[in-house]
Amino acid sequence: MKQIVVALALLAIPSVALGASTGTNCLPGSLKARLAEVQRKFGPVKVVSTHRPGAKIRGTGRTSLHASCRAVDFIPPKGKYGAVVSYLKRANSGHTLTYSSGHIHIDTGRG
Repeated sequence: MKQIVVALALLAIPSVALGASTGTNCLPGSLKARLAEVQRKFGPVKVVSTHRPGAKIRGTGRTSLHASCRAVDFIPPKGKYGAVVSYLKRANSGHTLTYSSGHIHIDTGRG
């Protein structure tokens, strides 16, 4: 039953119509579940980026977890940025990064 609830919650996550790189289908279950939790607790999110084939981390040249669809960038509900970041820093097992553009990055971690 829990999987059905998570799946239904994911259907309500809007994504920008920029092609496959904003779809959530390729994300691992742990990231889909984390997005669903954020949405349940704080309201709808806007997915900005998921899969970006060949993505590299600026400054290091290392392969980004976006390249393997193990990362997602999203914009939280208006007025909830700080609360969402605080929650994710406690609850997310991968990385939680913030950007001045207003989006949040979460991933599965390298391990």
